[in-house]
Amino acid sequence: MEERNLELDDDGKIKLKKRNEETIAEVETNSGDEIVLDVPSFQGFENEEPSAEQKTVEVLHAREEERAGRKDRAEALLSEADRLYAAGELYAAGEKYIDSAMQDRTNWRAWFGVVRVQTKDFTDLSEIYDCEAAYNAAFRHMSAEERAALAERYVPQLTERAESLHEEGEKAMREDALFREEHAPAAKKESASALRFLAAAGVAFVACLVAAVVLWCSITAISGSGILIGAVACTVLSAVALVFTALAAKRFALARRMRKMCEVPLSTEAGARAGALTDEEELVRSIIEDFRK
Repeated sequence: MEERNLELDDDGKIKLKKRNEETIAEVETNSGDEIVLDVPSFQGFENEEPSAEQKTVEVLHAREEERAGRKDRAEALLSEADRLYAAGELYAAGEKYIDSAMQDRTNWRAWFGVVRVQTKDFTDLSEIYDCEAAYNAAFRHMSAEERAALAERYVPQLTERAESLHEEGEKAMREDALFREEHAPAAKKESASALRFLAAAGVAFVACLVAAVVLWCSITAISGSGILIGAVACTVLSAVALVFTALAAKRFALARRMRKMCEVPLSTEAGARAGALTDEEELVRSIIEDFRK
């Protein structure tokens, strides 16, 4: 048991006695001018739980420390990714850029690094849609000044490429129009001829088939070998007519396809190439707009 004395102005004394679980049952009376105050000294009070405010502060501090640590790791991974990219190790660099972005999702340089790897520094846009999420994250988190600096670097080459694609697309469109114009008369003539041949082959097939069926059904009702020979002959002719009908149908389909190609713009091989070039040009110009926002 611990005792403490406090001196008073009137020379009286106050005696403080700490009690714990073992000594709480002791009874002690006041003597003379002394005033005895019992002060509990239980272990439960010594290990009192921190308040909600204290816990909140501790959690915030822990989060700040974790955030700072993640940013440091992100910067280290980003530096390693830049080194690998400069060395031409694109696959390894891409993995490091992704790891850096996972540590700090607000770091636009990590996301932009992923896009650079995927597009070979914006020289091959065939796989740009595979990194669309990284592309959007990079442009969302970069500042206006950083975007302007990137525009100075990339916009000139992208603009040159867009102009080149436009010229190639226009050339392909002219080739498409010229091809359709030159082949349209022949395609119409061939389509009409193929249709007539198909109709004739079809009629012959149906006629031979009907004759063969009638003769085979009548073979038991009419005596003699003539009916049998006729049934066999009609069956063979119907088979031959069927082959000619199939060939005529194939010819008509090809002729019809050629005629449609001549009637519909951009349906030729050159037209398909023109469409692809136009789509790529639009993609490049949209990237230019993103850099200039």
